This record gives sequence, C-alpha cells and structure tokens, in this order.
Amino acid sequence: MGSREIDRFMDALASLSGSDIEKVALGLDSDALCDEVDWWRATIAIDLALRRNRKSRIAGCAARAARAAVLASAVRAGRAVDETEVVRVANAASDVARGFSGGATTRSVVQLLLESWAPVYS
Repeated sequence: MGSREIDRFMDALASLSGSDIEKVALGLDSDALCDEVDWWRATIAIDLALRRNRKSRIAGCAARAARAAVLASAVRAGRAVDETEVVRVANAASDVARGFSGGATTRSVVQLLLESWAPVYS
C-alpha cells in the first residue's frame, strides 16, 4: 500500500454524499462485517506497526486529513458535523488513513477496516 491507495481513499472521502455517509455508518454498525473487538485489535496492530516503522507522524497527518474530508463532505451534504453517524464515519476514516500510512505491514489489517467502506470504496 502506498500513496496511491491513500490518495484514492481521500478522493472517495472528498466525494461522499449524505447517502454515502449513511451507508458507511450502517456498515460500521453491522456485526456481520467485524465486531468492535476486531476493530480494536486492528487499530492496536496499526499503532504497533506505525511505531515500529517510525511512521506515527505521517499517520497522524493522514488521519487528520481523512477526518477533515469526511466532515467537509458532510457539510456539503447538509449534515451536521456533530451527528452521530458523521462522527463515527469520520473516526473510521481516520483509522483507515492511519492504516494506509503503515504500508505493506498493515495491508491485511486495513483490508479488515475497509469492509465497512465497500459501498463507497473498493
């Protein structure tokens, strides 16, 4: 995973509609894809890989940019940035962007996190 994947993900975030935000939020709520424990394990694995590879700062910048892109898309779609769905999607986007920053070492973990994004990113 490289900058091309991050760029593609950021482009998808920048073009989210209100309906897209709802679809992703539904995916995040679905126990069929992965439960909360799996999500926490994935984010912990990403944290460890980022620290090991000294990419925490880059990942932090990517996470902030992803969150901002979701919030900007929500505003364009007429959604309030403090809506529960918008906040959940923004936080999830932040986690995915951090994972992308880990490169090949976090590839399989990012694939797990991306399951919820299938309606808008493949």
